[in-house]
Amino acid sequence: MHTKMAERGQEVLTQEAARQESAAVIQRLAEAMGSAIFICEGEQLRYVNHAAETLTEYTREELLTMNFGELVIPGSRELVVSRGRMHQQDSEFAPQGELKILTKDGAERCLDVTAAPIEFDGVSTTLISAFDITECKRAEQQAQLLAMTDPLTGLGNYRRILGVLNAEIERSGRTGRSFALLLLDVDGLKEINDRNGHLVGSRALCRLGDVLRACCRAIDTVARYGGDEFSVILPETTVDAARVVASRIRKVLAKDSQQPPLSVSIGVAAYPQDGETIEALLEMADRELYGIKSRGTEKPSSSVPSRMISPAGPPHREGFSDKLDSKQLPRDSASSTTGRLNGSRGPAKNGNSRAEKSRQSSVWRRKIID
Repeated sequence: MHTKMAERGQEVLTQEAARQESAAVIQRLAEAMGSAIFICEGEQLRYVNHAAETLTEYTREELLTMNFGELVIPGSRELVVSRGRMHQQDSEFAPQGELKILTKDGAERCLDVTAAPIEFDGVSTTLISAFDITECKRAEQQAQLLAMTDPLTGLGNYRRILGVLNAEIERSGRTGRSFALLLLDVDGLKEINDRNGHLVGSRALCRLGDVLRACCRAIDTVARYGGDEFSVILPETTVDAARVVASRIRKVLAKDSQQPPLSVSIGVAAYPQDGETIEALLEMADRELYGIKSRGTEKPSSSVPSRMISPAGPPHREGFSDKLDSKQLPRDSASSTTGRLNGSRGPAKNGNSRAEKSRQSSVWRRKIID
């Protein structure tokens, strides 16, 4: 009997030594890793490495009194990008995904986490390995912004136009409400470049961008269509209301005392009256725009609803101008940029040939992005 008890005691001691050695090995490995390591029993933190202290800005002692969930930003787990779920006792972690935490100083950090069940110090636990990807996320967002931004004016670019037009067509399909598109072309930009240089021409394009911002609401999208052309997408807007906006843009430019003076030709199209696809809308607005240029006449005012295009829609609502927000949006200053081409185009030998070329060539084919 005494021998059996001694053997059993020895076995317990051996198991305890093995348990302690296993926990020590895990801790040594965790301390050698560059990623933050959290070992949780349920959600209660049982062990954290030095990288976890650095990441969260809490001390090891503070972390061991906390639950892992206390670090996670509320709602962040619902946004985790994961490839499945793993249930571990009373807690639920994504085997691999992303979540956000708040540091001790209140800073938000985005983490790429991986979770796996392990036995630690004789207890079934969950090991969470976390890499800080905050800067990567910021770089991704910046790259996405740059991909949609015109570097000269700070406005949206052609990719932005396509994205917003797609979204507006989908929204209009759900609500049954129309939206309008303005296409603007700077008059005589080539002459401005030839007379004053391309730097002045680039500044002129930036001036026009500022005017467009001031004349549009926060929900409107102002973008540089390409070269000396701009576009404005006006949600919840009729043709007549869009013409009020066009008139306001021309009036603001006419009152601008900066040199050289600027003027624009503007074509208008509305969805779905003038087209039910992006190509059709752009083509219709482009046709009216260059029809105006080819005639060389005064731009139509908002009180004259004449149009070159034939489709006539139902009566339109007025009062859009009362809703305009003149607050300018911030943008990167491009006025100090030197040596940058503004992409102006020279005038055609005669206006009629330019209009005919526009009618024969699809805007979509000229500017489509793969």
